Amino acid sequence: MKPNITNTSQTLVVNSYYGFSCSESNRYDVNKKIEEKFNPVYLMSILENISKTLETKILHTSKHTFKPSGTSLSSIIESTETVFGSSGVAHLNESHISFHSYFENSIKNIIILRLELHISSCSRKSVYFTLDNLMEEQLFNSYDGLTLDFFHRGIDLEQNQENRSIITSFLENKSKEFNVKAHDQTESFSHYKIVKHEEKISSRELYDYLYNYLI
Repeated sequence: MKPNITNTSQTLVVNSYYGFSCSESNRYDVNKKIEEKFNPVYLMSILENISKTLETKILHTSKHTFKPSGTSLSSIIESTETVFGSSGVAHLNESHISFHSYFENSIKNIIILRLELHISSCSRKSVYFTLDNLMEEQLFNSYDGLTLDFFHRGIDLEQNQENRSIITSFLENKSKEFNVKAHDQTESFSHYKIVKHEEKISSRELYDYLYNYLI
């Protein structure tokens, strides 16, 4: 029997990369069109779906749009895990979901958007289940490259076999179109790098960026 202890949490950090062709004359216009698609309302809808998947409740959300570009969203969530047999919920203020967008404009013929999604949850439900939410999002799922970092902290009460099953299925699905590499695998940490196959990347500049510099 597992002890009734709540001092445990899982974190999944997802960085997705998108390349967009441009010229020096239309770079600003292309940048603005990207922001119109990946806007705060769209990113917030993903946060809300992830919270539901993890069976948590959003308590507070803050957001900010930067000039000339970039967005940050952060939501504090609480787990619906029943504690000591009661019907109440515990406010776990270390649990949160955040989303940030960054633009790389220094490469001559391309703009690269990076979305950083950070999920830290004390829910008993595996954070890997949120990958299903992301795969259902056609716009989000249009990335050219992706990195996943998984951290486990505290008492190990989760179903490790379940975690492995979910991530294995996800990576097998992605291997049809992406080059998948796993790094630094331990019981409490995993890192994955997922990049489109060379022939599917739209430009040489983007290929060099993702294959030579993505960590």
